Amino acid sequence: MRKLGLKLVLAAASFAGLLATTSAAYADVALSGYVALTSDYRFRGISQNDLSWAPQGSINATIDDGWYVGAWASKINWVFTTTSYELDLYGGKHFDLGGTDLNLEAYYYAYPDNPGGVSASYFEGIAQVTHSFDKLTLMGSLNVSPDFSFETGTSVYLAGTATYAINDWLSVSGNLGHQWVNSALPEYTYADIGATASYANFSLDLRYSGTDMGVARCAAYMGDPTRTCKGGFVATLTYNFADLLHPFK
Repeated sequence: MRKLGLKLVLAAASFAGLLATTSAAYADVALSGYVALTSDYRFRGISQNDLSWAPQGSINATIDDGWYVGAWASKINWVFTTTSYELDLYGGKHFDLGGTDLNLEAYYYAYPDNPGGVSASYFEGIAQVTHSFDKLTLMGSLNVSPDFSFETGTSVYLAGTATYAINDWLSVSGNLGHQWVNSALPEYTYADIGATASYANFSLDLRYSGTDMGVARCAAYMGDPTRTCKGGFVATLTYNFADLLHPFK
């Protein structure tokens, strides 16, 4: 655990240094981030940390005209390998389409300490469309990978999110997504529903997440059909850094 923490700190520090250097070169750069603790890191409904607590963190630089780059990291514990952490890199651009936001993003999921000759890391191209109707915000997402994790072939992920702001500190939201992979991996659907409460820089998210996978399909993805794909409640506490360039402003 101590080695994992050191890896995450070094990786985050290196990337933060890169973003800080970039910030110095551009006058209109905003640097933000967050740290979080989640009771179970779920990715598209599947537990990535064997139903256990995971520290997470992110740093993001927003540049002129909607451009942005960032990094995200989390502890993981896949039951079929010794891989201990995920470190993702991403970049993209937001476009304003008359009140509707179009986000085009390149996202790289990296697992630096994954053993063996087959790579767990993979790339996705992402297109997201978001529109708000007063207190209701809807988002649709299309993710395409030319070669999914562990070199399992082309994948397509289609998802939708609905968020309703009850007031200025409480919102409810739900996600629905479907994953296809052009290989022996089965397709499946996942959904979650929950609520997020915010106070100052803190937020607490409580939600229920699950998939429609049975024993056989779950085993194809994670090797343990009894735990990682079943439904469950997830709690996530987050502290947001709104302006890392001026933290005491």
